[in-house]
Amino acid sequence: MKTILKTAAASALLALLNGCAATPEAAAPANPAKSPAIAWGCPDGYQVKEGLNIDFPHAGEKRAFFVHPAKGVTGPAPVWVPLTGTVESTNANLNVPRSGANALMADKGFTVIGPVRQCANQDPNLGGGACNGVGKDGWNWAPWREGRAPGEAGASWKNDQGPDSTFFEAMIKCVGTKYPLDAKRLYIGGISSGGTMTNRALTFRSDFWAGGMPISGEWYVSNDDGSALSFDAARQAVIDAPAKIHQGRVAPFPLRDELGSMIVITVWGGEMDIWRCGPTLCADYRPSTQAGSNYFSSKKNVVHVACKATHGHMWPQVNTQDFNLWALTLMASHPKGSDPGKFKLTTPPEGYSCKVGRFDDLYPS
Repeated sequence: MKTILKTAAASALLALLNGCAATPEAAAPANPAKSPAIAWGCPDGYQVKEGLNIDFPHAGEKRAFFVHPAKGVTGPAPVWVPLTGTVESTNANLNVPRSGANALMADKGFTVIGPVRQCANQDPNLGGGACNGVGKDGWNWAPWREGRAPGEAGASWKNDQGPDSTFFEAMIKCVGTKYPLDAKRLYIGGISSGGTMTNRALTFRSDFWAGGMPISGEWYVSNDDGSALSFDAARQAVIDAPAKIHQGRVAPFPLRDELGSMIVITVWGGEMDIWRCGPTLCADYRPSTQAGSNYFSSKKNVVHVACKATHGHMWPQVNTQDFNLWALTLMASHPKGSDPGKFKLTTPPEGYSCKVGRFDDLYPS
């Protein structure tokens, strides 16, 4: 079954991207909205290339990113921007099987663009180190600028997406000057802090992204007035109201009433999807994924797919490449501007349970 799934998904994706609908599930929508107007461009004099790009100037910093061009695609390719979490490097996220090996998606027709975290100082091999700790300059955590810090320290980021989110857009626009990219199929996703950063990018820039996949990402559930809650209080808030739209320090405050056309796949890793700081439990991704799914699924222009498995707090481990291909093929089947009413959920690989809508079984009803 695994081989059949992989072959079918790959065939469907390439047929979809090359303009031939091989199956009803892979067919592009009948009336997709006009492609977003994106002005491809690089900073003055910057030349993008395949492989590692360094010294990319953005927001007063020098940033780095990998480019793995799509293979087997005629015309503009969809884009996949995978984000690592706290303790694994960009190289691991792109090339190591247990970390996702996301660069392999270039073989399936996606241009993979892997950004290096600012805390790594352009070193794609840095795992934890300087990227494992409390954030600074008003940010909650170090790896990505993904959630505002509590209190006045983070107030300036309530409605400012921050320099990581803007960097992603800038690097994509630069890559698009050399490699044809499909402006209707720009997707971002990540694990842990990378999942949190995905939530931030999608809530702030739903006009730019066609969708994304937060895997075990934080929502930093807050009070209705935007003030921070303690870890235990935030967990209890979701337990008490699992269907509520919770404000969160990962997103704009207040949460936006409307979002642009997107598809969002939220992934929860099961009962062991937690993070410990020594013997102390310091993160629980059950309430976070619940809160994110509640918000995204409430928006009329957003297709939300809630997925769960049993791999714990890491990149999905069961049939990893089958899952990656399934998820990216599903997102590519719903380009920006698609009619949510025409969306068709395909069967995920063995080991995953997915449904359209919010999570409705993580807490007792």
